Amino acid sequence: MKKILLLVVAVVFATSAFAQDYKNSIGLRLGNGAEIQYERHFSAKNYLEVNGGLYGFGNSFFGNATYNWNCCEWDWTPNAGKWFLSAGVGASLGLWEKAFQVGVAGNVAFGIRFNKPVTLSLDYRPTVFFLGNAWGKGFANVGLTCTYNF
Repeated sequence: MKKILLLVVAVVFATSAFAQDYKNSIGLRLGNGAEIQYERHFSAKNYLEVNGGLYGFGNSFFGNATYNWNCCEWDWTPNAGKWFLSAGVGASLGLWEKAFQVGVAGNVAFGIRFNKPVTLSLDYRPTVFFLGNAWGKGFANVGLTCTYNF
């Protein structure tokens, strides 16, 4: 099992070293909870982001998917990478205080795609839940995201 895992890691690093046009990203988002994040880039202008994790580091689990557009890019630090601003909209599902929740989520992210296969961003994801008494609880959702691009 260890040999297979080592082989997978070696292949991922080898393919990312030669590929400049990354299509997938996986990472971690920390804010009002901890989430695992996956991104699928369709082009330089749009991507799908899927998150799943704990909200508020408690007993609330959720998952959401947002479709995002890269609004702007800047070459402020060309030796380090490109800065970007993206925004999107999507849906959220989960368990909030032992009640099933459905909601609409927005997403705004500002960050840098380093010349290495790493992206760091600060993002805000307000979510409006429709069920139960969780109406305004999704508005305080700011997080720091670090992803590995491959």
